[in-house]
Amino acid sequence: MSLLLWMVRLTLPALLVGGLIVDQGVRRPSQQKDESAVVENEVRVPSNRSLTSTWYCPTVHSRKLVDSGVAAEVELLVTNTAAEPTRVSVHLLSPTSARQLLYLEVPGLATRSLQVANHTNDELVSALVEAPTSGVVVTRRLRSNIGTDVAMCSSVVADEWYVISADTQADARDQLVIYNPLPTDAVVDLRFATEAEVGPYASPELSGLVVPAASSILIEIGEYVRRRDIVAATVQARLGRVVVDHLQTFGGSSGRLGFSAHLATATSSTAWHHPVVRLGDDARVSVMVANPTDVVTDVDVTVVTGEGKVESVAISVGPYDVTRVDVRSNLGEGIAPGTLSAPLGFFGIIVESSDGIPVVSGVEAASGPDGSPGRESPEKDLIQEDDQGSDIEPPTGRVSGLSISSGVPNGSKGWVLAVPELSGEVMVGIQNGSASTATVILSRYGHRDRYQMRLGAYASQQVRFGAGTTMEIRADVAIAVAAMHQERNGAGLSSVLAIKFSEDNK
Repeated sequence: MSLLLWMVRLTLPALLVGGLIVDQGVRRPSQQKDESAVVENEVRVPSNRSLTSTWYCPTVHSRKLVDSGVAAEVELLVTNTAAEPTRVSVHLLSPTSARQLLYLEVPGLATRSLQVANHTNDELVSALVEAPTSGVVVTRRLRSNIGTDVAMCSSVVADEWYVISADTQADARDQLVIYNPLPTDAVVDLRFATEAEVGPYASPELSGLVVPAASSILIEIGEYVRRRDIVAATVQARLGRVVVDHLQTFGGSSGRLGFSAHLATATSSTAWHHPVVRLGDDARVSVMVANPTDVVTDVDVTVVTGEGKVESVAISVGPYDVTRVDVRSNLGEGIAPGTLSAPLGFFGIIVESSDGIPVVSGVEAASGPDGSPGRESPEKDLIQEDDQGSDIEPPTGRVSGLSISSGVPNGSKGWVLAVPELSGEVMVGIQNGSASTATVILSRYGHRDRYQMRLGAYASQQVRFGAGTTMEIRADVAIAVAAMHQERNGAGLSSVLAIKFSEDNK
């Protein structure tokens, strides 16, 4: 009996500790309802406490080959948010050539650009951008023969990245650029989810993939995933850390035409903001929601205008799965269940987890003909390759485009938005992510004028500005900021995400 008694006494504490751990694990999702999700991997302006600024750009040049690759020329945009000038080092890294080092002088409160194609013609080039001061921001404008897009570089390297809107149909080319800027090799695994299958899918060929140190690799998603309208990808590093780009093109053979390039997101969150989207006769919008956890989650997708939240739809997303919500005009008739009704024109969207489970959200916007395999556009809208397999330039004056962008997780009181030189104007969207009225001030670098507005609780407002402008946006409550631009007489739809200031940036 003495031995049995001692065994019981030893076992009881272990059971109590185990019970506490299980209890905390079970309660964790409900506790997250009122908390911001994890933001350690968000891209941010280096803080005043930092002595340097370091940015990682997976794609700064891409040359199309006969059987692979996408032609993309990149303009690097380097913004100095400090008043003092700085000298930036740009390291161009390629799997097939020696490293190049370039320098760029950037005055205070100004943006300078670098045309990477003037310095390389390699198949795939990445960049490491370093400045000896804090407060430097790096973004990119990417151009191809079928469109343009604007993408930020990353201030972080992470062990997990999410891509939530890929397409592997016959008229699409879908690629990931995985960049390892660190001095040791990385090993990554890729996992996919689609609208047709339940749960995740992993190709054995993309398990334990080596990304060499200070180099990049390119993955053709269509070689490993069946033809699908919606594909979500997760890149997870089992060794090291990486940065990931997503390149998507629609070649026009079925009607839709466009080019999108964006940085994947390393963050999951319980709330995502899309401050500016446009719906019209020639403009389409879809919201993608991916669930990176092993439990089912319920999500509300809501349209936001100057009046606040106006329309919403509730969806459920299974473990490691992806769901699309199409946005359609509320002027139409017979809107299908699960479709989000919205007014024509510009508005914002909020994606919120209603049960505290973090998700990943993005928006796919497109303009021009809408034909896809199986429901092609009229023949006059189709663009075919020539006998050599080269792309035919789209007709002059044809307005079309594609833009896929991650949302803004949570909000911030300070933002910087760098808009490249584009034809015409850009539409800047500002979304109030709080239940309090927001006072917002927009200041343009190099200009003395300031624009001030007030936004009600959860309201969204869009303002037109001239292109080629760098703006600093401040508010007294947390807001989200992004911009959108459509080429007036050509192929090119761009979503421009603003970048958060760190909390100690004044």
